[in-house]
Amino acid sequence: REGEEFSDLSELYSNVLGQWRRYMGHVTTYVGGVYQTYKTYDQDGVVYELVSEADQRRAMDFLNKHAFSTPTWAFNKEILNRINQSSAVETFRGAQVGVLNNLMRPDRLARLVEAEARADGDTYTITEMMDATRNGIWSEARAKQNTEIHRRHLQRAYIEVMGDLLNEEPSGFFARSVDVSQSDIRPIVRNELEILKRDINSALAGRSLNRDTKNHFEDARVRIDEILDGND
Repeated sequence: REGEEFSDLSELYSNVLGQWRRYMGHVTTYVGGVYQTYKTYDQDGVVYELVSEADQRRAMDFLNKHAFSTPTWAFNKEILNRINQSSAVETFRGAQVGVLNNLMRPDRLARLVEAEARADGDTYTITEMMDATRNGIWSEARAKQNTEIHRRHLQRAYIEVMGDLLNEEPSGFFARSVDVSQSDIRPIVRNELEILKRDINSALAGRSLNRDTKNHFEDARVRIDEILDGND
C-alpha cells in the first residue's frame, strides 16, 4: 500500500531465500547420500544403506530445475523496487554457487566412486551425476542458445569449481578423507571439461548467438584451456 513501510516485505524476501537455500541443501544430500539406521549388535539389517539410484537421479533433476535455473520470484521487479534490493543478482549468484559447491564436494564425489565400486547391480555413478550437472548448467551451449546474466554467472562458477577439482589439492577435512589426485575424480572432471569445450565450440560455430553470449562462450573456452593446460 502507498506509504506503507516495506520492512516486512524485505524480511519476507530474505526468509524465502533462506528457505530456498535450506531446501536445496536438503535435496543435495540425496546425491551420494547414505541412510544410517542405528542398531544394536543383535538387531538384523544393515546400518548404512545408499540412497537409491532412482532417488539420486530425481534429486539431480530437481536441482537442475529449481537450483540451477533462474527463478522468477527472486527477481520480481515489483518486490525488488519496494525493498531496495540492489544486490539481488549478486545475492542469488552466491546462493546458487553455494549449492554447486555443496554438490561438488570431494567427499560426495568419493562416495559416488565408492558406491559404484561396491555395487552388485545398478547404482547412480559419478559419471552420470557429472553429466547431469554439466548438461543442466550448460544447456544453452548444447542447444546453441543465448544465455542470460544469471546463467552466465553460474556457468563461470561451474568452470571454477571443476578447475579446483582438477588442479587444487583439497584442504582441511577433505584432505584427510579424499585423495582426489589418485581417484577417478580427476579423469572424469577432465573429460567433462573437454566435452563442454566441444559443446562451446559447436555453439560458437553457429550464427544465432548474441554478443553477450558469444563473449561469454569465448571467455569460457579460454578458461577451460587454462585449466586443462595447467593440469598437463
